[in-house]
Amino acid sequence: MNITSALFCGGLVLLGLGSVAYAALGALLLRRWRSPSPFPTADQPATPPVTLLRPLKAGVPRLRENLLTLLEAMRAEDQLILGVEPDSPEMEICLALQVAFPTRKICLVGTQPGFALNPKINKLIQMTPVALHSDWVLSDSEAVIDADWLETFRHQWIASGANALTSGYRMRGHRSWPECLDVAAVLLELWPGLACVQKFGRLRFTLGACTGFRQNDIESIGGWSAFGDCLAEDHQIGAALVADGKVVQLSRLLVTLESDPLDWLAYWRHQRRVAVTYRVCNPRGFVGKSLTNGLVAGIGLGVGASLGYWNPSAAWGFAVAVQIARWICFCSLRKSLGFSLQWLFPTMIVAGATECLCAVGAWLHPRIWWAGKRWRITSSGRLSPDPK
Repeated sequence: MNITSALFCGGLVLLGLGSVAYAALGALLLRRWRSPSPFPTADQPATPPVTLLRPLKAGVPRLRENLLTLLEAMRAEDQLILGVEPDSPEMEICLALQVAFPTRKICLVGTQPGFALNPKINKLIQMTPVALHSDWVLSDSEAVIDADWLETFRHQWIASGANALTSGYRMRGHRSWPECLDVAAVLLELWPGLACVQKFGRLRFTLGACTGFRQNDIESIGGWSAFGDCLAEDHQIGAALVADGKVVQLSRLLVTLESDPLDWLAYWRHQRRVAVTYRVCNPRGFVGKSLTNGLVAGIGLGVGASLGYWNPSAAWGFAVAVQIARWICFCSLRKSLGFSLQWLFPTMIVAGATECLCAVGAWLHPRIWWAGKRWRITSSGRLSPDPK
């Protein structure tokens, strides 16, 4: 082995060890962060009423059941605004619930296209003019929010002193291999980064699953329409709030999301969109994240061994050991977060390979499929319809 190949091999070994250290650090930080109970154990001060904002998309599993849970979690003075497309199956479900709960403040907004390119922002622009309260809790269509969760979130928001309180998420209801791989990406990619930011950095973004906002804070950064053509509207809203002197914090609560029904094509398209989103939000962090799954180091060592640069048994043995060590760390991470994800080792490998492919594609091919349309993404993360 010459000096060049030795240095290259050493770099790959360090990269593999770094991927293990990153996974171990994420697992340790999250176990410590989640170990105290996030639920209140004593009487809490009164909190103001909220307007719950839920822009609905098509095809969400268990929509009626989860909206029913949300309605039962509301206080009498709370308001629920549902943004839903007219003449859709979702509108029929919402109308039936409105009839079933006549004493609840339920407002249905039949949303139309044309207010913004971003589908969620397009709905929010039309929803918030009818909000009764200035404290808003925005949640995704798939979110499962019960009474304990909502009450605790209210108290954490007040106690934190933050302008915006955002919640990470876990998934349920995944059955097919594409759905399991999609869930694995959340566990393997999102949460180690969140753990490190929570411990060592400052939160400069919000998460789309569920976030508490105040009306005047959103208005101070230009309102929803200022983010109408953003791919990663949640990230950009958080960044704008922090730039405006506001504080964003991460809740110790996790909101549960229903997994979207996915086939292989839908899974690939979603991971492509996630990769492009990461790239435009944080290019340097995106490069680092793409190198922390251990596969790049393992593949590099394997290729070098096949070319005779170093010992094949040692190279492949190290690559396998890296993945086993990462799997142990992610088993701990899965337990801390309450992910119901089976077959973690094979899904970790396949999800990691998909991440690498999508990372390359995010640099070379800045187009995505989202909400039934093709989009071209600018270097600043802006949406532009792709006619192709």
